[in-house]
Amino acid sequence: MKYQKTRDYIISKISAMLLVLALCMSLVMPMSVMDVYADNEDSSVAIEESTKNTDAEEIKEEAAPAVTVISGYETSYNKRYNQELKIEADITPADGRDVELQRYSSEYDTWATILTASDAPAEVTEQDENAYENSDESPEESLTEDTADTEAALDIGPATLTEENGVAHVTFNVPAEERQKTTSVWRIYIDASANASAASSDSITVITRNLESIGLSARTACVYRIDGDGQGTMIYTKNSTTEVAQASTTKLMTAVLLLESGLIDSTTLVSAHAAATPYGSGRMAAGDIYNTRDLLYAMLLPSANDAATAVAERVGGSEEAFVYMMNAKAEKLGFTSTHFRNPHGLDADGHYTTAQELAKLTAYAYTFPEIRDCWATQYKAIKSLKKGKRWHLWSTNAIFGYISNFLGGKTGTEDNAGCCFTGVYTFNGDTYVTVVLGSGYGFSRWSDTKKLHGYIQDYALSHY
Repeated sequence: MKYQKTRDYIISKISAMLLVLALCMSLVMPMSVMDVYADNEDSSVAIEESTKNTDAEEIKEEAAPAVTVISGYETSYNKRYNQELKIEADITPADGRDVELQRYSSEYDTWATILTASDAPAEVTEQDENAYENSDESPEESLTEDTADTEAALDIGPATLTEENGVAHVTFNVPAEERQKTTSVWRIYIDASANASAASSDSITVITRNLESIGLSARTACVYRIDGDGQGTMIYTKNSTTEVAQASTTKLMTAVLLLESGLIDSTTLVSAHAAATPYGSGRMAAGDIYNTRDLLYAMLLPSANDAATAVAERVGGSEEAFVYMMNAKAEKLGFTSTHFRNPHGLDADGHYTTAQELAKLTAYAYTFPEIRDCWATQYKAIKSLKKGKRWHLWSTNAIFGYISNFLGGKTGTEDNAGCCFTGVYTFNGDTYVTVVLGSGYGFSRWSDTKKLHGYIQDYALSHY
């Protein structure tokens, strides 16, 4: 019995413990399931939230346009007026957009578009058709046959654009008429697109030696560099192709023909016609005789009109015949806007030249050592061979005292022509001719010439 009781007691205890354990398990299991559910729910929410954020970022990235960068350009240019001005740059991203070259207007405080570069293919013009009419290829085939040839053809235009790997390269060939100021400010500008922002370059300063930028009183002027072998380069002009009266600068042609005649070491008899030349020196008398070389100095130093007529008669036989020789020589030198009516330069209908052609005549005259020696002389005394008249010759070139590298030249003054001067000047090993025609009276022609010499120094030092 005792054993039975003990067994029943143990079984009841175990049952009670199992009951308690079952009860505990029933409480724990639901909470665990809830925790797992909660963890899964949090994870789902996190994933959903992450997905939402990623989508938002992608939308945001798609909406923001790319920043446009303009690079590879120069911010300043120094150019001669007749040099090519080419402005180039790279645009990233290209995005198929046109690129503009704009110039700033200080008067209106605005930017004006001067040139536009586009990647649109150029149309074949009638001129292109004619160029290829005898070719086996069509114009389209020929233009697209070789990329290098195509790019070379495009470079001919004032504004070109090529695009590669999303980068546009633009080239602007700025027309001379679009940069009339000595200093101008430009920029490169590109409009915004759906995929890229608008952008403009830094200011681009362009300094050019403009045709009219030097403040001269002269109606027409030029600077001509002598390059040798009868060639030269015009580096500055002001109305230099305008036909104007040239006054006594005419005597350069008279001197050239005298030296080419071989009569420089002969003697010259002064005729009554020569002695009576208007505005002559007053020292030459009919029947007197001079060394012809002395008359060269009389023409080029004090600019004696009677000496020029006497030389013309000596070389040509008559003044009329000599004038014919003058015009024939001008034609031989290639002058198309020069015509002579007399050997001294007094005003006359049909007696004219241009600054450019006078500069070339001066450069030609400079090749004669006799003329160079004469130009370098400020004073010379001569006398006639028959009557023994003594004549003091003083140079009319007042520029000697103002410019150190001045080699000489020829003055001219007349009512129609105004005050004129053509001279030769050296700087940094180069030789230049300066011409002013139609300057004001007084010191104006010398002031104009000094400004041109200053221009030469700027040019030579800066290599415009």
